[in-house]
Amino acid sequence: MPLPTPNLDDLRFQRDLVDEARRRIIRYCPEWTDYNLSDPGITLIELFAWMTEMLVYRLNRVPEKSHIQFMELLGIRLQPATSAQTELTFRLSAPFPLGPEDRTTTVVPQGTEVATWVAGEEAQVVFTTDEKLALGAPRLTQLRREDDLNRNYLPRLGIEDFYTFSRQRPQVGDTFYIGFDSSEETSGYVLRLAFQARDTEAPGINREDPPLVWECSVGNGRWEEIEPSKQPRERDTTGGLNNAQGSIVFYLPLAFRPDLVHGRSAYWIRCRYEPRRTEQGTYGLQSPRLRGLSAYALGGTVSATHAQIVSGEVLGRSNGEPGQIYRLQDVPVLALRAGETVEVQEERDGEMVYVSWERVPDFSQSNRYDRHFTLDEATGEVCFGPCVIQPDGTTCQYGRVPEAGRSIRVSQYRHGGGVLGNVPANKLQVLRSAIPYVDRVTNLGRATGGRDQETLEEAKLRAQRIVRAQQRAVTAEDFESLARQSTRAVARVRCIGTGEVEGDGQTSSLPPGMVELLVVPAAFDALALGDLSALSVGQSLRSTVGSYLNQYRLLTTTVSIREPRFLGIVVHCQIVPSEAHTPANVVDRVRRLLRLYLSPLAIETEDERLAEIIGPGWEGWPFGRDLYVSELFSLIQQVPGVKHVLDVRLGQRPIVPAKIKPTPGEGEEALSHDAEQAATSGQRTIEVPEDALLCLISSEVEVVDL
Repeated sequence: MPLPTPNLDDLRFQRDLVDEARRRIIRYCPEWTDYNLSDPGITLIELFAWMTEMLVYRLNRVPEKSHIQFMELLGIRLQPATSAQTELTFRLSAPFPLGPEDRTTTVVPQGTEVATWVAGEEAQVVFTTDEKLALGAPRLTQLRREDDLNRNYLPRLGIEDFYTFSRQRPQVGDTFYIGFDSSEETSGYVLRLAFQARDTEAPGINREDPPLVWECSVGNGRWEEIEPSKQPRERDTTGGLNNAQGSIVFYLPLAFRPDLVHGRSAYWIRCRYEPRRTEQGTYGLQSPRLRGLSAYALGGTVSATHAQIVSGEVLGRSNGEPGQIYRLQDVPVLALRAGETVEVQEERDGEMVYVSWERVPDFSQSNRYDRHFTLDEATGEVCFGPCVIQPDGTTCQYGRVPEAGRSIRVSQYRHGGGVLGNVPANKLQVLRSAIPYVDRVTNLGRATGGRDQETLEEAKLRAQRIVRAQQRAVTAEDFESLARQSTRAVARVRCIGTGEVEGDGQTSSLPPGMVELLVVPAAFDALALGDLSALSVGQSLRSTVGSYLNQYRLLTTTVSIREPRFLGIVVHCQIVPSEAHTPANVVDRVRRLLRLYLSPLAIETEDERLAEIIGPGWEGWPFGRDLYVSELFSLIQQVPGVKHVLDVRLGQRPIVPAKIKPTPGEGEEALSHDAEQAATSGQRTIEVPEDALLCLISSEVEVVDL
């Protein structure tokens, strides 16, 4: 329940002030008979009523100010905007190696800025790379077959053929491995594998869609599936490894890691013979035979954040007084990284040098000698320690005071954030500094995670959760509240403890002392466009939430963080539109309503009528709530322009956001394959487990004329 805010005076301008004054005229001044608005007396009454209303307005703001002051006493500050993140792919002007035995390399430095094109009045959005990207020639070291792993066939290529699968008759599950030098970083590469093979007819397989599954190692014995690129000029031309010459291009993930395969360490890529669709066919009596194999780097991928870097900004000179406050020029400020701090001039050995100070959350544990400062990331305020009068009348200095006349600067910081950074795919293309051998850059996927600064109303709701939790995590509600406080990148949280019911009447398999947090990222913009890949919880977000909860959890409690299970829903409905409405507009409204309703997050809409149908306080589909076809009948019937709803059919399939590869077009088209696998059926109810949410894959609205 929110803190009650008393209304100190409920007088209203017309009803309680003007009208009441006019009613009293006949009693106090009966000779006044002209009550028209043009009368000067009536004008004076309205003037004084307006002045009284202003006083009432100011008076009613007293409880609000008291509420805000109470929040400040609790140490609550507005959370800053969060920055969108994406992956930038840098393409080389020529594949590496440039020639035989060539070892040319190039480096994309950490902090490289990539921006959007400026069009009209749109503001330019700048992203910076989070890490260094080193690009060189990939070094092949291994070529092995599953049934003969003790033998490396790579040195023998050109002398004898390499049978990729069983020589006599390929069997489903046969696998061969390609290994790269584990001492040379290869993760994130755009890799082209060029194959030379014995040209065969391969009558059993579909050369355009061969029955091959490619995977790469991600460490600890785990493998991640990778798909050959389907971009123009990068398509698979090997014909299922049966063409004399051919190549395959892979966009290797950043999670690509060296691993041990039967005691041999390498960056591994493996190919498995596994037909998944009948149209792929099967290999007959012949296995593909390789005569040569070479690898080329076409580019590389690195993570990037919506931010700009500012180095050496001078804040001013110290006046030697306690409690000094300075303000950074650019806000909001992103979390400081190693080497990013405030520096103050000090004299060392007769020379003026800048000395780094340490950032602290507050000065409660600081003494007069500690070089401490605080930073408000939302406002950019840099504060130095205050001098506080103690109960006995003495003063105590918390934190060191910079000496008078000394220059104060920030070594480096990053600023940015907000929904402005949630740019579509292929929007970041302007490389703001030249890099040798780098031809172009782009973001193949949409940037997600950008969110504006917390509003005062959101902070008030968060204050209630803070008071309830009391800075400790014991109950499930405590964990949910604190997880939402950790970062603005978290939109929804559900906590599951030991013994709680998950689905089908079964209890969770968590061991005693463990809680599991189901986190839904703040991917509002991406969901509005149908990009479900943004619902994936990355390692960075897991680490942020986990580190924050470690301050409040019990020592005997272990916290596991993951994303919920997602059930993709396909909806097919038949409607009869009203004669007064355009059928295309009605269909569009129905589809938008279904996207708003069958969503794990509350998506904003400018159509107030659709928002009224969904209802106020909607945060997205509730955890574990079943979907009934009858409620979709009722929902669609309320759409303006819908005269009758004839039929609604549903289909479902599990969705794993991390495995969804959105196309540059995004939207429902990117999920067409998922929609095919979730064909509609006669289901009247879709049961949803307690740790699952619904998300719309596609919706088909058919117009029927009666």
